[in-house]
Amino acid sequence: MEEMFKPLKGVKVVDLTLAGSGPSCTKLLAEYGAQVIWVEALSGSSTRSVHKFDFYTTGKRAIALNLKTAGGKEALRRIIDDSDVFVSNYRPIGLAHLGLTYDEVKAIKPDIIYATLTGFGEVGPEANNAGYDPVAFWAKGGMLRDIAEKGSLVVPPIAVGDIASGLSLFGGICAALYGRKQTGKGCHVYTSLLAQAVYLNHDALIETQYGEEYPKSRLEPRRALLNTYQCSDGNWITLTITASFDKYFGSLMNAVGRPDLVGDPRWTCFEDTMFDKAPELVRILDEAFGKMTQDEAIAALNAIDAPVAKVQSTKDLLTDPQVLANKYIYKLEATVPPSEDQREIVVPASPLKFNFEDSGVIGQTRGPRIGEHSREILGEYGFSKEEIDQMFDDKIVVEK
Repeated sequence: MEEMFKPLKGVKVVDLTLAGSGPSCTKLLAEYGAQVIWVEALSGSSTRSVHKFDFYTTGKRAIALNLKTAGGKEALRRIIDDSDVFVSNYRPIGLAHLGLTYDEVKAIKPDIIYATLTGFGEVGPEANNAGYDPVAFWAKGGMLRDIAEKGSLVVPPIAVGDIASGLSLFGGICAALYGRKQTGKGCHVYTSLLAQAVYLNHDALIETQYGEEYPKSRLEPRRALLNTYQCSDGNWITLTITASFDKYFGSLMNAVGRPDLVGDPRWTCFEDTMFDKAPELVRILDEAFGKMTQDEAIAALNAIDAPVAKVQSTKDLLTDPQVLANKYIYKLEATVPPSEDQREIVVPASPLKFNFEDSGVIGQTRGPRIGEHSREILGEYGFSKEEIDQMFDDKIVVEK
């Protein structure tokens, strides 16, 4: 069998990350072939306290170092000197305290790709604030308020901003590696949770400058054909027609049992009147879809090639035929299983595929234990057995 394509094979990464955003970036680097050495504190990383631990760490090797000691600093220095990429989501002040700013790491490895991910950005009055996903991405970035139903707030789904930021930094690292191949020079590539929120929220950010106000109500949306509708069985669909309104309007009205509106002069210039007539059209469609089951509505709209989908729960993804067909999820043996009867969990595969292989599916069954590869890694970087034993005795390094 042909070996799976691993575009980052041979790239060496120092992973000084914790929580979710940083590890989500380095997990992608590992899944696409990079050799990732995860450096954590002797007591272990905060990443270990979540059920998503194996998702974030499978495919990595782990070393636990006390970076406040001379021995720990020397071990990390040797690893950096032999690496291509340094990744961290520590606050800027934390990296400075450890002597790991860009200039300091660059002094060890001049062509290093130094990648950082913060909550609020590298500079500014909030640069060193604690920046977790609900705070820096959802609340600060506007979406906690503005994508909710008018008069309420979204309950932020934890780690969406983390994963978006990790994906972005992953792409930046790949671009920086390609740039280094062309120029021989490294660089500092960075992003933040707030940067992702601002970028992803671009539509509202731009539309507010044209008079739009947020949050909105589904009863008074910007566009009635970009909205959600409840069916007779209590289930919901989402309809997304954002172009070719004149083309779709007649067939849509026929599909939902309102042929009487086809050719109605109130809707003949629908593209011009879609905003001021949106509440009225929502009432019409609420009534029409309220007479159809979800399956009936989906079938009717698919028949006219209208963009539509069932509004699913996250749990539905575990058995969704389209998700399964594209291998978007796979089973992973869990370090902390849900129960004695369920030793595995289902996790998302990485979203990028190559050659329709099982890209993004790691063969390793769990994340590493605290410092699991400490002796192995130190030996690779020139420490003798006697030196390694002494480092363990001095509590510079652990392996559990």
